[in-house]
Amino acid sequence: MPGVPQLPVALLCVYSLGLMGVISPYATGPAPIYFGSGYVARGDFWKLGLIFGVLLFVALLGIGTPWLLWRLD
Repeated sequence: MPGVPQLPVALLCVYSLGLMGVISPYATGPAPIYFGSGYVARGDFWKLGLIFGVLLFVALLGIGTPWLLWRLD
């Protein structure tokens, strides 16, 4: 689309993919393999998902949002 900055839009799409990847065991391609193989226990899988989800969300809000706003100016 003309006039739409490509880099910030692409990064917003990537950020949402990363956030969705830690929400559920079935949100990304390799996650069901780790979850179903027993390599990571069910409880640990959800705990790690929560921990990394919070870390990613904090990084997106604390680093990603200001950077995107700076890029758009």
